[in-house]
Formats: sequence, C-alpha cells, structure tokens
Amino acid sequence: MAIKIDYVASPDEGRFDVAPEGIEEFRRDLEEAYVSLVRSHPGVRGGGWYQFLIQVTSNITLRDIANLILSGIAYDLLKSGASSFVLRPLLNAYEKLKERNTRIQFGVDEISFLFQDTDIMIKKIGTQSLRWDIDQIFTTLAKDIEFLTRPSGELPYVIHIPVFEDPKPRFCRFRSMLDVDETIQGITSPSYFQYWGIRYSRAGKICVFDVQRQLILDEKYMTQSEYWTTWEKEWAKERALSQKNDASKK
Repeated sequence: MAIKIDYVASPDEGRFDVAPEGIEEFRRDLEEAYVSLVRSHPGVRGGGWYQFLIQVTSNITLRDIANLILSGIAYDLLKSGASSFVLRPLLNAYEKLKERNTRIQFGVDEISFLFQDTDIMIKKIGTQSLRWDIDQIFTTLAKDIEFLTRPSGELPYVIHIPVFEDPKPRFCRFRSMLDVDETIQGITSPSYFQYWGIRYSRAGKICVFDVQRQLILDEKYMTQSEYWTTWEKEWAKERALSQKNDASKK
C-alpha cells in the first residue's frame, strides 16, 4: 500500500513555516507501515488551521474488500493473498497527531482510496472521527456493492461520497459540496448515507446512487471542480453579453 498526504497549512500570523506538532513522528509512523509521502502547502488565509488531503493506493479490489467485510473481517485490517488493505497504522498515526494539536483547527478535508477496480473519493463532513467515517462508509459499501454493479458485472470506476440534492439547482440537480459559498444546510455525518455520485466507464454513464433506497437514479451530478468550471463559463458568457449590450448603447 502507498499513502500520499498533502496538508494545507495556514498558521496564525502568516507563519507558513510552522508545522503541526509531531509531524515528523507522524511521517516515521507511516514510513514503518507504508510507502508514504507527507507534504505541506501554504494556505491562503491565517487563523491557525491545517487540512489534510489523504490518498491511499492499494492493489486490492473493492469487490474483495466487500467480500472480506461481509465475512466479518475488520475493515481496517484486510488481506487477500498478496493483496492488502491495512488502514489501522494510518488511523492510529493520524489520531495521535490530532491529539497533539488540539489548540488549532485540524482535520481531513478529503480522503481518497484508489483500488484496482474503483476509486472512492470521500469528502469529510460531520463531527465524527475519521475512523468512524471510514468504518461506516466501507460497511455500507460492502452491503450495497451488488446494487452498484451493472448487469454486465461492471462496478463504477469512481464513487463520490457524498453528493447532495441542490435546493436551488443552477446547473445540475445533484452536486458535491462546495468549498465556498455553500447554500446546502444541515450537512452532518448521516449525509454520507443519502446520495453518492457514481460513474461507469463502459457505458459512459454518470448517475446518482440513492443509498437509503439502494437504487441507481438516472440523474447526473457535478463534482466541485465541474461545478466551478461551469460557473466560470456561465459568468464569462454573461460578462461578454453585458459588454456587448453596453457597447451597443454607445
């Protein structure tokens, strides 16, 4: 397994050279268990906060993970032959690092899992621990994997968790959570288990999975980057039209 972590650092008073307390020990803990890389990037504002982007790459398949979880094996210590998905060292190291940085805003913004058959992209929401989030999400994935599988046997090549029904849809009925100017209210940990965005490569299908009803909806959704790209294009069109109208009045 390989772990790559980028953390965005915005310490107080613009001191971007200040690292979280215990970060070197965190690096060593990961190096003992994985092929790992931990890097920092300066943030755009102060306030004393650190946000982590975690990417986990494994040679196991999501289907193997589902079968192992359903057979009763703990989600954070999975092995199948030469393939493995062992998260316990990562979770233990992260929790230890977080405990040493309780005086600042500290957390995970996104964690992604790259398996042999499917990528899982999880946007961190709610107040539960990262361990709780992953436990509940992978348990739900295991139970729902057959409902996510097309008649041809194809699994989604990517699953975005969660997506939301936009109360004021401008471009699409469903979308991922935005990093700024979010209008959706009441986002909590149970929101993980309402809607997921799923994409299939063979059919080129973009759909939404209704987790509660275990049903694939024939509805498209937008990721955060797709939403802002569309927003910028629409803004450019409106600006060009406004300039054209202004010019015609002169």
